[in-house]
Amino acid sequence: MTKERPPLHYAALRAALSLRFDGRYQSLLNATGNPRSAQKALLRRILVTNANTHFGARHNFRQIRNPEAYRRAVPTKTYEDLRKYVDVQDRTGEPYLTADRPVYYHRTSGTLGSAKDIPVTSAGLTRVKENQQLFAYSVARGTRAFEGRVLGITGQAVEGLMPSGVPYGSASGLLYKRMSKLVRRKYVLPPEVADIEDYDLRYFATAAFALAERNVTGIGTANPSTLVRILDLIQSEPEALIEAVHEGRLPDGADLPAESTLTPDRGRARELEGLLAAKGVLDYAAIWPNLKGIMTWTGGSCGVPLRRLADSIPAGTSIIELGYIASEFQGTVNIDAAENVCVPTLLDNFFEFVERETREAGGRDFLLLDELEEGGEYYVFVTTQDGLYRYDMNDIVRVTRMINATPCLEFVQKGKGVTSITGEKLYEKQVLDTVMAATVRLGVSVKFFVMLADQEAAMYTLYLEASGREPYQASGLANAVDRGLREANIEYDGKRGSGRLAPVEIKRLRAGTGGEFRADRVAAGQRDSQFKYLHLQYAHECPFDFDAHAEPG
Repeated sequence: MTKERPPLHYAALRAALSLRFDGRYQSLLNATGNPRSAQKALLRRILVTNANTHFGARHNFRQIRNPEAYRRAVPTKTYEDLRKYVDVQDRTGEPYLTADRPVYYHRTSGTLGSAKDIPVTSAGLTRVKENQQLFAYSVARGTRAFEGRVLGITGQAVEGLMPSGVPYGSASGLLYKRMSKLVRRKYVLPPEVADIEDYDLRYFATAAFALAERNVTGIGTANPSTLVRILDLIQSEPEALIEAVHEGRLPDGADLPAESTLTPDRGRARELEGLLAAKGVLDYAAIWPNLKGIMTWTGGSCGVPLRRLADSIPAGTSIIELGYIASEFQGTVNIDAAENVCVPTLLDNFFEFVERETREAGGRDFLLLDELEEGGEYYVFVTTQDGLYRYDMNDIVRVTRMINATPCLEFVQKGKGVTSITGEKLYEKQVLDTVMAATVRLGVSVKFFVMLADQEAAMYTLYLEASGREPYQASGLANAVDRGLREANIEYDGKRGSGRLAPVEIKRLRAGTGGEFRADRVAAGQRDSQFKYLHLQYAHECPFDFDAHAEPG
């Protein structure tokens, strides 16, 4: 039997990626042989480039010669420490953080409720694009995910404008629009689908375009919970979606440009009707039997939706790690999609780490890339070329293996005080402010509360002990808290609106539960005089069984 030859357009794509990115791939691989040298050179370049900025002058960048001096000169920073620099640079155009003026801002949720606008320079956008294309090069080399069409799901490219008029939104959405014609011809979704404001309509349009394409071989989306949401929609509204494919018409409100509308395909509609009649339900294996790879996050809580998808996709479909990517920066790039080898972006970003147990015990012993150990877990601090200096990501990563002298990293979870089930990054302060405001408004006197993030159920449960016996309606309080969190956190609102997070649930705790919890933790070794309640935790990490102390009903 002769070996099946890849389609000509796929061969052209592989050749184009190879021609452009063989050199970049080799440069990154070469740098893994001596990460300390590469990182020191990068840090020096960042400091020299931005020495005349307000931040650089204040921290004496010109005199810094090595990572140790940098550490002494610049304390670690959170976004709130940098917010004034970001705002003034945007408003005035003066170089407060970077010598080059930002041309884009990546908006994400903030600790204090206000959104974080992460600046991106023109060179920064180029770096993001090149890393995306390097990843595509890796996927094309190691898998067959790009042989057919690719269902790529991104955020909205432009969500609004800063006071200066510079756009903010999702950089992945922006670059999706700017890809070359050779790559764009692979797209299943027109970029304009991401601009549909209504969540339900956007997901309906995504599902309709996806169903209309027979030969999807690759899927790309940051969080696999998005694919669970689309599958749920396909299985709950198959007739409406098949009709949309048949007629080439989306519900009112989609408002896509004429060149991006859904094309009627009666043959595909009949095919889908036959699949539905035969199986009684549509799944991804039936819809796309040629699916070869799903490019997504696999770390942290993403394992939960991936397990839900396992029975729905064709056997042998590769799950390709998208890499450690945050709104603030791209931490790794997958250079071997077949083996999911994710190498730090050590030529783009300067990394520092603190061992997990050390950080959680209050220590500040910083390590560089070449000082990490396989299997170790670490908190990440990053200096980027776009204006983040010794930035505390509050992310925990694990070293999975070594490539030459460089550790490969995978995301484990957010650090203490932050949870993220499906990318919402909910902060403890947001929970504290929202719960207290809601309980005051509804006249509920609170003695103790804790909110637990349940990754399996994709929901938050608020366990609350009231200090009095005044009656209150749990459903009303749950609605008020849920509404408050949506107002406080734009990404929580997005995940709730799209159905990827379930509504908040309230469970009443018996009198005295808060005291019992404290006594339990002190007995386990915490100092009573230093005990602090964590009001936001992951359910699987919480050592106390609050359900056993909940009132029935």
